[in-house]
Amino acid sequence: MVNKQARNILYILPTKEWNTKERFAFRDIAQAKKHGYNIYVCTFDDSFAAKMARQMEIEVIPYKPHFLNRFFNFHKHLSLAPAFKKAHIDIVHCYNFNLLCSISIQLKRQNVTALVVTQDHCIDRPLQRFWYRPLISRIDSLIIANKNLLQDSLGNLGLPLKKIEYFGLGIKYEDAVNPLQIAVNFDLYKDYFLVGTYVSPGLNDHKHLVPVLAALRVVNEKLPAGKKSKLVLISPVDFQGMGLLPNLMRDIQEQDLQEDVLFVTTADIIGVISRLDLWVSNAPNELIEDFAISALVHEVPAILARNFCSKDLIEEYEGVGETYKLFDARELRDKWEKIILGQAVYREKTRLYKYFIEREHSHKNYKTQLMNLYSKSVQRRVRLFRKK
Repeated sequence: MVNKQARNILYILPTKEWNTKERFAFRDIAQAKKHGYNIYVCTFDDSFAAKMARQMEIEVIPYKPHFLNRFFNFHKHLSLAPAFKKAHIDIVHCYNFNLLCSISIQLKRQNVTALVVTQDHCIDRPLQRFWYRPLISRIDSLIIANKNLLQDSLGNLGLPLKKIEYFGLGIKYEDAVNPLQIAVNFDLYKDYFLVGTYVSPGLNDHKHLVPVLAALRVVNEKLPAGKKSKLVLISPVDFQGMGLLPNLMRDIQEQDLQEDVLFVTTADIIGVISRLDLWVSNAPNELIEDFAISALVHEVPAILARNFCSKDLIEEYEGVGETYKLFDARELRDKWEKIILGQAVYREKTRLYKYFIEREHSHKNYKTQLMNLYSKSVQRRVRLFRKK
């Protein structure tokens, strides 16, 4: 039910996947809804994000893809008219940087509507030329999903420092999942080294999982420390409905890994992570996966895809995990074996740094600062364009 006295927020999340960016967005949505905001979510009508929004009783505005101009860097178009017909939107929170051109132009007539953008990737080139400046200056607040993106935002966008915010990923510590809530009994695998990785809904290509399967096969042939590994594929949706399943099962059978791979479908993915011995990130488009941070908070070592953000994390919290070149099965295998042989040391390191990682990504601080940012952005807009 819409509260006519509350502010209205439009979240723009045009995606069919369910990765770190989408989970980051829904942490924002959950906090805003809890604080009494009226929420509208613009996403693909058949996406997992739309399903989650409807479960939270949030109205979904279907996203219809349209190209504004292929020659511009900001080439995608989204009409804000359907949202403004429903209510006056006080805040537009966008998670796709390619929509900035379309949104900025449409908001020129909506002076008191604040624009908040979340940036989760690097900007390819400096965007300070004269035709980009009015588009970028329309941003009231920029939330960076990783602290290593600060210099990139300052240098390539030219936004003032006061408009850029970073307050972690807002990850909450959760207890281990109740065994009765999942189909797999982990007590049967106490003698195995359990390695988990995430499979996103909406994916039709399993190429990012091929190196993980190849590494598993070789590790189990070598049996480091006399221990066999089990790969736990975790997803919030049933694997039977995924387009990648036939090709994935073919690869598993070709490498004779039928007994070494477990499929777990659960909504409580973090609860399952706490029962693992190692977490492996496989997403090519993420700087740092939020599930990897959750694993470290639950004292589970992690192997991350190597980039400037993950390298900085491992250097800052030395010994909590390793990095590998994405799609390099040989290096992944070596790091996998290294963590098996030094499991006690890696566990102790994650226990040592757990407090500092949890403090940086604290859910309590995150929700407070997010609500303050929304209020500050709206108040700044109203103050600048107050009728005299």
